[in-house]
Amino acid sequence: MKSKISVIIATRNSERFIGECIESIMNQDYRNFELIVVDDFSVDSTKKKIKLMQKNYPVKLIELKQHSGISKARNNGIKIAQGELIAFTDDDIIATKSWLTELIKGFTDNKTVSVGGPNLVPKNASEKEKTVDEILGFISGIGSSYIKKSDKIIEVKHNPSCNSIYTKEILEKINGFNENLSSNEDAELDYKIRKAGFKIKFNPKAIVFHHRKDSAKKLFNQAFWFALGRMQAIKIHIGMADWFRIVPSISILTSSILLVFGFYSMNFELFFYFISALFFLLLLISITAMLKYKKICFDYFVFVVSWFFGYGFGMLKGVIK
Repeated sequence: MKSKISVIIATRNSERFIGECIESIMNQDYRNFELIVVDDFSVDSTKKKIKLMQKNYPVKLIELKQHSGISKARNNGIKIAQGELIAFTDDDIIATKSWLTELIKGFTDNKTVSVGGPNLVPKNASEKEKTVDEILGFISGIGSSYIKKSDKIIEVKHNPSCNSIYTKEILEKINGFNENLSSNEDAELDYKIRKAGFKIKFNPKAIVFHHRKDSAKKLFNQAFWFALGRMQAIKIHIGMADWFRIVPSISILTSSILLVFGFYSMNFELFFYFISALFFLLLLISITAMLKYKKICFDYFVFVVSWFFGYGFGMLKGVIK
């Protein structure tokens, strides 16, 4: 008998996407599963749309009485989950029909307790979403684990929780997601799993399509909160620190110090040299991305700058929060 899977979606203000998300999950070719949607105090029509979906599908809805964050929402879902396996995804994804089937193929040995897969930009995404996807893909070549390239099941350090499945046993052993983190709760969970001696796998065929941010402001905010949570996690687990993650925050600190020194000495030469060098570095990254994707687009530079400074300020905020 196939293992029962509990699919958990934590949602907040996703009236635009929640319908197609639920539809794609309910049309899985793997049938032994339940769907649990945890609404984190939405203030738009998200709950109304979920309740309309309940007329056609057996969706379990948990309504939180106040905005509590994605970790608490997911942990509430875990508490009522009946499956031996628990899958997580986001409220703005479209799952392929074989998503769950492919995820469970990754459990190839007794040490494997989690499996994930790719989250690709939807085919009907806007041009700005596609550009953001290309920038994030390019940044992944510098050191991020945002995108993995493989044609077979491999062991990895981490899978984003927009596309991952765990044994319920390991989630209970690790005590679920850390509710004290602003973000990066999934990366911290995977870090603890690996430190406990277990394996995490990645199956390139377990695909979901995931909408990207479509403006510089949204990308800045995403980078800010991601970096804030990452720094909070690093303060708990120093092993989660990577050199490339501190480059944006060090750049912001350095420019700030040079600016203050300029006011003090009435000589802004070092400040302007540093800012110019930083500008050309970000421009070089943007141009290199253009060459890679064979597309001339000013948005590359705008999005690189948004991500860089959002991430830098987020890491600095995480030092004190």
